[in-house]
Amino acid sequence: MTFTTSRATSIDYKGSALRYGLIDIRPIEIVETIKKFGLKFKRTIRTFESIKPPESYADLVTFQNETIFGTIEMPKWFDADKLVKTFSQCSIDSYENDIEFKKMAENVKKAERKGRPLLLFVQFAKNRLESSRDCYLEAEAERFLESNFPLSFFNKLVVFDNTYYDFVKILEERVRIGEFYASCARNLDMYKKKFAQMRRTISPIIDQMDKCYFSYDRLKKYVLVWNAKDYKEVLNPKFLDFKNLDFSEFEKHYNDYNMMLQETREFLLRYNSDILVKELVSKESTTNMFSKLVMLPSSSKTLEG
Repeated sequence: MTFTTSRATSIDYKGSALRYGLIDIRPIEIVETIKKFGLKFKRTIRTFESIKPPESYADLVTFQNETIFGTIEMPKWFDADKLVKTFSQCSIDSYENDIEFKKMAENVKKAERKGRPLLLFVQFAKNRLESSRDCYLEAEAERFLESNFPLSFFNKLVVFDNTYYDFVKILEERVRIGEFYASCARNLDMYKKKFAQMRRTISPIIDQMDKCYFSYDRLKKYVLVWNAKDYKEVLNPKFLDFKNLDFSEFEKHYNDYNMMLQETREFLLRYNSDILVKELVSKESTTNMFSKLVMLPSSSKTLEG
C-alpha cells in the first residue's frame, strides 16, 4: 500500500491473506468412484478444507479500519464510520478487481495434493512483490516531493516494504520444507502431522507481520486524514503538510511503528540468520529513493507550499 493509488500487491492484503491460504486449512482425503473401460475404480484425492467458516476479505479489512480509526485522533470534519467505509471500500474494490491474486488465495483449498499448491501460492505473492517494488519506490518518491515531510519518514516506510519482502521469503522457505516432508508421508495421519508442524511454524510469523502492518497502516492513515479536506480527497491528498499534524500524536504513532518494525525484523532474523541485518534507516532504501527522485520528470520536482 502506498500513499498514491497504484497496482495492488500482496502488501495491500496483509499477512492475513496469506493466512487465509496457508493457516486456516487442514488436509483431508476424498475417495471417489470412477468408471473407466466399463470397470469401477476407487481414487483417493488428498485436498484441503477450511478449519472454520472463511472470513470474507470485506469483513477483514473493515475490522482493521475500525480498529485503526478507533485508536487515532481525527479532524472534526470527519466521521469515523464514514472513514472506515471509505478506506474499506477502496481496499475491497482493489481486491475484487485483482482476480489473479484472489483466485490464487481461494484455490489453494481446492488443489489436489499433486504438485506444491502452498509453495506456489507463496511464490506468487513473492513474485508480485518483486514486480511492483520499483513502482512502489517511485510512488513514495513522488509523494515525498508532494510534501514537506523529511525523506527519512518515507525511507522508514520503504523499510517496511523490505521487511515484508523478507517475511515472504521466510514463508517460502518454511512452506517449501514443510510441504516437502508432508508430501513424503505414507498415510493421511502422518501427512496431517507434518502439515500441522508446518502450520505451527509459520503461524507466529504471520501474526508478527500482521501486528507490524497494523502500526504501519495506522501511521499512514493518520497522516492522510489530517491532510485531507473531505472524503473525496482522503485517499490521496494533494499535498502532505507536516504542520497539519499534532506533533505529539504523530510522534506516538511514528514511535510505535518504529518499535514494531524493529521488533519484527529481530523476530524474522531468528527464523533466518542469512537475512542481512539492515539498520532501520536503510542505506539501500535511501539510495533507491534518491535514484527514483532523479529519474522523475523535472516538472514534478517542484515542491508545493
